[in-house]
Amino acid sequence: SKPTVSSSPHSGPKRTKKKRHHNQNAEESLPGVQKIKSSLRQTRRLLAKENLAADVRVETERRLKALEADLTRAETARKERTYAMKYHKVKFFERQKVVRRIKQIKRDLTSAQGKEREKLEGGLEGLRVDLNYILHYPKTKKYISLFPPEKRHIDTVSTTSDDNDQRITVRDLIRDQMRRGEISKQPENELESGNR
Repeated sequence: SKPTVSSSPHSGPKRTKKKRHHNQNAEESLPGVQKIKSSLRQTRRLLAKENLAADVRVETERRLKALEADLTRAETARKERTYAMKYHKVKFFERQKVVRRIKQIKRDLTSAQGKEREKLEGGLEGLRVDLNYILHYPKTKKYISLFPPEKRHIDTVSTTSDDNDQRITVRDLIRDQMRRGEISKQPENELESGNR
């Protein structure tokens, strides 16, 4: 005979739902994109009426401009959130790799002299640009990896020249911002102090 299994509701571990707490910032306090689009349609329909009073028309036109601005902000915020979630893992691993290389070069610099020291300092500067590239990449653009798959696996399909051009453009922008002092020249120190 087969052993019987009791199906008591208290036999297994209880599963509780985790509550998610979201930070309320300016973008999240805006209504959703669909709600704004709906309000825009209603406002445009109202403006299309011919027998609309002048004061109501002026107020409605103001509302239309405000809604269009809200829609732009909401779409930008949604795009930023989407890209932040999509590229979080890639950026995390790239940041770890670059920070490890920076630490290695700093260790090597303590004993280096002459030409070797100059070479290491040049490499350190390039890695700092790479780290700032990862940290300050434009939030509304598709992230272009510093270490594309063809550099990791030679047999994979190479990236397009557009990606390479985009990577070079953003790196040049980051380098200029570092020169002007808009972003840190030693970003690894900010990471270590917990500012990021």
